[in-house]
Amino acid sequence: MPTQITYLHDGSFEGMLTAVAIAVKSNNEVEGIYPSQHYASSLFTDVHNVQTDQSQAMRFFKYLQSLKGIAASLAIDGFLSENDEMATHLYCMVRESLQYGESVLYWHTHDSVDFLHKLSRKVRREAHRFNGLVRFRILEDGLQYAPFEPDYNVIGYCAQHFRKRLANYSWVLHDVRRNQALYWDGSSCQSIYIDEGFSSQVRTSGELPQKHLCQSEIHYQRLWNYFHEAIAIKERRNPLLQRQYMPSRYWKYLPEIS
Repeated sequence: MPTQITYLHDGSFEGMLTAVAIAVKSNNEVEGIYPSQHYASSLFTDVHNVQTDQSQAMRFFKYLQSLKGIAASLAIDGFLSENDEMATHLYCMVRESLQYGESVLYWHTHDSVDFLHKLSRKVRREAHRFNGLVRFRILEDGLQYAPFEPDYNVIGYCAQHFRKRLANYSWVLHDVRRNQALYWDGSSCQSIYIDEGFSSQVRTSGELPQKHLCQSEIHYQRLWNYFHEAIAIKERRNPLLQRQYMPSRYWKYLPEIS
């Protein structure tokens, strides 16, 4: 009788791919595949801690890319969703594709395929929203800084957008919730460290202290607030409809709503 095993990985993308690849190759009955830091042990399941193997992860990712490319996108978006169940669903989808071919990727009646497609749509939708909702502030040294708190880990997708939109400027895109930041210097994008104290202050107040902003930024924020108030028609104010189109969780870092 096949052994029921839970595979645990280190939480990295490569670790997740390694764990799924090993599970697919095994003859074991897979109970689930989870990041080790989020797993509560069970008495009825054998647990296998997977060591991340970069080469194996790359081979598996190339296989996903060979499935018309969509499988690789589902794996990336699923990982960025930070949903603990996604690796198990990816395993189920890959096992089906090995048996029935790449058409499985469009079987929306299949629970795992449908699950991954829905996750992907949620991640892409949020990234698209923030491309229009992110507000950059000009700091004292001329650097542009934008804090935001996405539900999903979409900072990479947003950075791709602003690399084209603000290609000639230096800017920092800061996911305050995860304290992750990407810096664009006009030619390359790289991850940088931001002090947790600063990040916590921004997270709490929703705005940078004015001492960090240049005078023109303070001036234009005031003008933007005045303009926003001036064009608003009080009699037609509809907060419910406003939240329907732009949920209030996105308002925190919008100067015009502060």
